[in-house]
Amino acid sequence: MISRFLIVFRMKNIYLVLFGFLLYACSPDPLEELQSVSEDSLNTFPNLKTEPMEDQYIVVFHDNQLSFRIDLDNYETTASMMRKEVDDFFMRHKMDPEELGHVYAIAISGFSARIKPELLPELLADAKVNYIEQDRKGALGPFYIQKGRPIQEEEVQNLQMIPWGIKRIGGPTSYRGRQSVFVLDTGVDLNHPDLNVDEKKGFDAYTEKRQNWNFQDEHGHGTHVAGTIGALNNNFGVVGVAAGVPLVPVKVFTGPKAAYTYSGLVAGIEYVGVRGIPGDVANLSFGGFDQSKVLDNAVLNVSNKRRIWMVIAAGNSRLPANSFSPARVEGPYTITVSAFKNGDFFAGFSHYGHPVKFAAPGVNVRSTWINGRYVNSTGTSMAAPHVSGLRVLGDIAIDGFVINYPLADPAPIAFGKN
Repeated sequence: MISRFLIVFRMKNIYLVLFGFLLYACSPDPLEELQSVSEDSLNTFPNLKTEPMEDQYIVVFHDNQLSFRIDLDNYETTASMMRKEVDDFFMRHKMDPEELGHVYAIAISGFSARIKPELLPELLADAKVNYIEQDRKGALGPFYIQKGRPIQEEEVQNLQMIPWGIKRIGGPTSYRGRQSVFVLDTGVDLNHPDLNVDEKKGFDAYTEKRQNWNFQDEHGHGTHVAGTIGALNNNFGVVGVAAGVPLVPVKVFTGPKAAYTYSGLVAGIEYVGVRGIPGDVANLSFGGFDQSKVLDNAVLNVSNKRRIWMVIAAGNSRLPANSFSPARVEGPYTITVSAFKNGDFFAGFSHYGHPVKFAAPGVNVRSTWINGRYVNSTGTSMAAPHVSGLRVLGDIAIDGFVINYPLADPAPIAFGKN
């Protein structure tokens, strides 16, 4: 049965070109989970740089200068009051309301908008303004994959495998709780038979009207992340760490090239604060961005205010994790994750050091992919979802330490207590 499974899903020359958090080229056979993969065989990419958006800014207010009190238990009223606060701010500074983008009330207090640079000194002089950060944009790049023949349903029946990373951290465990895992990513394959996707709670940061929101993954990264977290234990495909946990698609990267803006990322984080409940988990497989105060604050504020676990990929350019956002965020509900390969050896591309709390499998990781398929991938993007799955199950234990870690104090290996 296994040899047949290998033939069905055999794909060659799979390349992921992603921003900082995903660095990878597949091995010739994606299912060879236990095969040793040398660092030289990985087509790794450095952290891609974002670029500033012309005349686009994120304005953050002082909370103590607001004319109302933020009520986390009544978000609709709080959001309405924040919108009024922003409208008044626009009127006072003679700004065009048509240039308003997102309004934020939990992740940060403020808004994004197109603003003429000559107006910035006036805005910064306003007692209500804490700081202003220029918005940035980028694109992860497409999945490059050699197309294989379509996979028929009967070909995957009774052919389930447990990826090596799931085994290494003590999984899988069938999920029976009431929490959800929010996948802040490129969306999720809504029709993948191996995933329990909660579309009702989903969010699209780049489509204004709710009725037009699109959670479908057009790229692949988000679906791969989702499978490691919670692929179903259903006798075919793969199985995730917390098998069957509800996976909420929060689309903060859009289109086949996974385009994004910092204001869109913050909108996704804000939404987790709106819909999440204490004990929920948000997987952020994008830790290697340029340093951003607004992005860091958004992650920290939502995790603290709502007691939602933020699991963050450390990044992939073999540098200290504290040089990148939001990997450098450290709080009681944040977990930055570095990567190791089979045998517990440090993955040579992984970011490391403070504030990394755990290491997890991140090389040659098999998981779900778009169009009902399965592929292998590598990066701290693949390590973080292992920890997200463990965290939604409960407290995380330690099972040894990473070998050949760049620092004297190696990262502890995450392991399930359940």
